[in-house]
Amino acid sequence: MRKKYLFIVYCLLFLSFPLQACGEKNERAGTSESFVDQQVRSFVRSVWMWGSVLSNEPIQSVIDKLYACHINQVFLLVKGTSGTKTSEDKLKEFVRKAHKAKIEVHFWYIVNSDKLYIDANPNACIYHCPKPPENSRSYPVNDERVNLLYPGYKEYVLENIRYYLKNFECDGVHLDYIRYSHFVYSFDTHSLKKAATAGCDTIRLLNLFNTEANYTKYATNNGFLDLYKSKDENVVKWIEMRKNVLSDYMQSIKNIIAQLRPGILLSAAFMPEGVTDVDYSDVFYAQNYASHSNFLGMISPMSYFKSYEEPTNWLQKISQEAQKKVNDSCKIYTAIQTFGGVTPQQVDEQIQYYYKGGADGMVIFRYGTTTEDSWDVIQEWDEK
Repeated sequence: MRKKYLFIVYCLLFLSFPLQACGEKNERAGTSESFVDQQVRSFVRSVWMWGSVLSNEPIQSVIDKLYACHINQVFLLVKGTSGTKTSEDKLKEFVRKAHKAKIEVHFWYIVNSDKLYIDANPNACIYHCPKPPENSRSYPVNDERVNLLYPGYKEYVLENIRYYLKNFECDGVHLDYIRYSHFVYSFDTHSLKKAATAGCDTIRLLNLFNTEANYTKYATNNGFLDLYKSKDENVVKWIEMRKNVLSDYMQSIKNIIAQLRPGILLSAAFMPEGVTDVDYSDVFYAQNYASHSNFLGMISPMSYFKSYEEPTNWLQKISQEAQKKVNDSCKIYTAIQTFGGVTPQQVDEQIQYYYKGGADGMVIFRYGTTTEDSWDVIQEWDEK
């Protein structure tokens, strides 16, 4: 059983280690650290960081802050929803300096959104299901979201992953937005054809939204979700098709990692509903902790308590239940919310409840929204 509390580990390690080891010279940043200080750093404390941070702050200052707060893993955004990539020179400098400080750098990549790609390929947009009376047929949604089945898009994603693996010494690839944003999307010709090939009656599926009353029943209300829960054959095949699309992306990226950088971590950020309501997550996002953990070495439930109007102890439940859903080789790093007016006290409570839940690590969202007072809490909590 993976649930191990930090203070227990501290006690066991301290009792089994000679006292003169305290104060040994550590090669990280040339500092002298106590033994307990070194053990704190052996636990996974991660942070999501936008690539723009590397242009807005001196990189060494960023490294120094991370090091002081016992952060040993960074999920650094290298390609966001806009499609722009973080500067190659900045990436190489950050990775080099982070590694010198024994901080891992995982490249955070947004999968389902890319405005640059959409601008170059307008037909790659997603399609909304029929919505009478305005739209009696599926219609395009013109934003940065990309149809995951649009011809050429998956290869575009894979080529980007190859570029990062060949040119940078990253410690992992971290996928975000590896999901659908709602079940009303993906009603395009490519998705409908793929579902029909799998035996789904797509005409019947579209007829669920053929009148204003039906749209209200099945899309606005819970009718479509209820059909999935009751094992409606066509709805199940539709949802399975979407889940398989995500699996295909993950497996393909995993294969590239095995070819180019075997051993580094493939991880992903998932919506927390997949922990609390599996059917809901299947239908709305096509994310499934149990099946998709077969492709991933770590999943981070985005357990933003305040955004979901939950108490801070919600993180304990998310941490515990997520571990039950994934396979034994997939770790759980619970997300810690620091945006949206979260107080330092609430940051402290989140960390306590994530530890009580026994997750393998935590990920702070995010570097740019964490106040100095909250950073103090993160640092001091490790030293309690």
